[in-house]
Amino acid sequence: MLTSRVSFFEGCGPVNDSVRIGIRMARPADAPGIARVYVDSWRETYAGILPDAGLLRMSKVEHATGWTRMIKASNLRNPVLVASDENANIYAFASAGASRDRSLPFEGEVYTLYVAPGWTGQGLGTALLSAVFRLFSKANCQGVIIWALGDNPSRFFYEALGGRLVAEREHAMWGRTMREIGYGWTTLELAAPKQRVGRGAA
Repeated sequence: MLTSRVSFFEGCGPVNDSVRIGIRMARPADAPGIARVYVDSWRETYAGILPDAGLLRMSKVEHATGWTRMIKASNLRNPVLVASDENANIYAFASAGASRDRSLPFEGEVYTLYVAPGWTGQGLGTALLSAVFRLFSKANCQGVIIWALGDNPSRFFYEALGGRLVAEREHAMWGRTMREIGYGWTTLELAAPKQRVGRGAA
């Protein structure tokens, strides 16, 4: 699944002379890079789905401040993970913790999982999700859920990795009522994706 553009170090996969990327816990200094990936991903993925005015108002500086706080409060049960090269450039990130919907039979939740535009389809999203699942497994977490907008083509990435559609909900966002779909895993194992799926496949 990895291409010649990307390799994982620390025993995660093949090594080449291009970009060597590994998964690690985020540090406060990573916040600007995380904010850049977050805002750029939203603007690419949700163009035509969410209002353009809202996407354009997103501030990387403001998001960096928020991510700094989240990283400082993170731990192995509430991790913020990054896919980073040896120069601390951020290519993708994920955050997770306890499920925010206690009515569902999933103890853990992946809150965010984004890959920088131009780097999807390289295996970064799969590697981050696998790392989150390993941390949850060590904590004896019983099941994980991920919520995605119903109009987001990237959501099929979760189906390819074995996530089952387990719930739906609606909420207001920038003046629109959006449908969200919940994908759940009762066992903390990912299926092997057969191919890249969706515009933002990770």
